[in-house]
Amino acid sequence: MKLKRVALVAAAAVAGPTVLMSSPAMADDKQPAVVVPDAAPKEDNAAPDTGSESATPAAPAAEKPAVQPPAKPEAKPEAKTESKPAPKAEPKAGTPDKEEFDSSNEGFLMGPEIEVQGIPKAGFKPGGDWTRLTVQVDNTGHIAVPNFTPSLAVMQWDDKFKAKHVKVERLVKDASGNSVWTPVQAMRAEQYGPALVYSLGTTASVAKNQVYGVDVRIRFTADVPVELFELSADGISRNGGKVNHSPTSWHETRIVGAKGDTQGPTIVEGPKLTVNGVPENIVAGDNAWTNLSVRVDNTGKQALKRYDAGLVIARPDWVPLKTSQVTVEVYSTDKQGRKGWHKAEIRNENDGFFLGVDLAGGPVPAGKSFEVKIRVKFSAKAKPGDLVFRAFGFAEGDPEGDTWVESRSKGVLSKLLPAGSNTGNNGGGNGTGNGNNGGGGTDTDTPTPAPTPTPAPTPAPNDPAPQGGNNGELAATGADPATSWALGGAGVAVALGVALVAGTGRRRRTTA
Repeated sequence: MKLKRVALVAAAAVAGPTVLMSSPAMADDKQPAVVVPDAAPKEDNAAPDTGSESATPAAPAAEKPAVQPPAKPEAKPEAKTESKPAPKAEPKAGTPDKEEFDSSNEGFLMGPEIEVQGIPKAGFKPGGDWTRLTVQVDNTGHIAVPNFTPSLAVMQWDDKFKAKHVKVERLVKDASGNSVWTPVQAMRAEQYGPALVYSLGTTASVAKNQVYGVDVRIRFTADVPVELFELSADGISRNGGKVNHSPTSWHETRIVGAKGDTQGPTIVEGPKLTVNGVPENIVAGDNAWTNLSVRVDNTGKQALKRYDAGLVIARPDWVPLKTSQVTVEVYSTDKQGRKGWHKAEIRNENDGFFLGVDLAGGPVPAGKSFEVKIRVKFSAKAKPGDLVFRAFGFAEGDPEGDTWVESRSKGVLSKLLPAGSNTGNNGGGNGTGNGNNGGGGTDTDTPTPAPTPTPAPTPAPNDPAPQGGNNGELAATGADPATSWALGGAGVAVALGVALVAGTGRRRRTTA
């Protein structure tokens, strides 16, 4: 499958129903993984070890957006096969929920992102010992979330797994402060489909940028059907009478001996991306440029003939932005071969809650790192509130399209202030958007001016110096790949990038 074809599928998914490529990190790189938003709002159980909210992926109604804000809970994103309505009240532990569904108080969160780590490469042995897993709750680049309950689900789509086949325990503190393994009861209910759902306890508040793990262990009985299945993880936040749902990650695995394989191209982890220079506050205003950069770190990885990078500007407060209210320029080469600041194309992918920016593309040398310089400004008409900046990238891994490369950075939070606000930090800031598997990447210095290139089709009064090692240049060649990258080029892959960053799609992850 060619990247262009994948991107076309992605574009359709952002605009309507389908399941796409996306990228939660896996502890075992040989495991496929999926990320989608919760399509079926569901309920959790207040008891930490017995009940659960649904982590079952369910298909939304056709022709609905893939991501919806809390204000529009009735629009359900697609995941797999059937559309399930939202439960009205909390189900009792271990019993089906018989209540009528009511989605009037349901909504969605952009984070935390939840993933399952430690899935064994070969799958799970029937009758085997306990397998230790970690359900990681990662709120990096996301706003604070109250009363958050993560959950784990075991999904066998032919409904061959029963509660008796699966044992799950969670590590908790007892009254004496000792860590003890406590059984977690499976939840079965109509709105969950064939999933066995396990609630993993409620945290009173997940702070912005907080990361924590829930220690879980799982085993399968000797008589478990030998089948392919999925482990999924998601969570809900309760705030008053409102229930908001985090994105869901799906990890495809199997009982050892199961026949069959997953579908789709092989995914290779691409260069690590980091968004640098994001200040704590950004002031709206037609002349207020904010200098940023995207670091492309290809250390330990092979060369890529063509790698397309993009940026997503998201509104976690669900306050929409118009493309006319945002301007992004990237220091690159235009179609006439002129180096300088060039205006990037911005696409409104989800009613202004996610803006996809087509930055630039070009070759990435093996083992090298460099910076893509960008600058952004918001018009005075842009509504103030929370912002998240994330970078993404794609490349074809082989001419046949059977392998392809993808990357996404961690999110970096900022606050958009009304025009006229005085913070003095629009020139660059304290970005820490570490890509793919974590790692360093901070910048606390305001970029220094650099000479304006000649010819330059757009004036560059705020031309920031490259941030990071080697001053943004390649020691081996003395050339800066980013400045030779062609403006844009990702095209419809921007939609795929938004899906990747927003957690609205499907992917296989097989190699680091």
